Amino acid sequence: MFGRRTMVRLLVLMVMVTVSQAQKKASLDDLSWLSGCCEGRQGNAILEEIWSKPAGGSMLGLGRTVKENRTVSFEFMQFREENGSLVFLPQPQGGARVSFSLKDSFGGRLTFENKEHDFPQRVIYERKGPGLLLAAIEGAYKGKEEREEFQMRKVRCNPKDE
Repeated sequence: MFGRRTMVRLLVLMVMVTVSQAQKKASLDDLSWLSGCCEGRQGNAILEEIWSKPAGGSMLGLGRTVKENRTVSFEFMQFREENGSLVFLPQPQGGARVSFSLKDSFGGRLTFENKEHDFPQRVIYERKGPGLLLAAIEGAYKGKEEREEFQMRKVRCNPKDE
């Protein structure tokens, strides 16, 4: 059907397209799908994230975990454009800000990394489909590679107001 030379050209073209897509510079607009409210469950805990729309070079976020009708953890978060790249800046429990630089962006998946951080060293946000997302943290913990995943879905931010 195709000659050997044609197959080689098609293969080279596919590799070039894949590489150019992988090297595309990510921006806050690539995270605009995250704007709004998301919710998930982990056992009997409810996970929530609320993200602003991209504006002024940043997106602001807030996360909390509610278990047995009590907030057991919270986090202030930012995505920012700094020095021509994206960074993720979480502040767990409102403490010191940690910086994770964009390591990889492909399709609806962005991976942020800070090899110097204790745990996690990587934070991943991935669009899994309409209204669905996966947030994950991973890295070495006590000498062993660990990964935690948080499946969430888009929800109305305040259903009582609508």
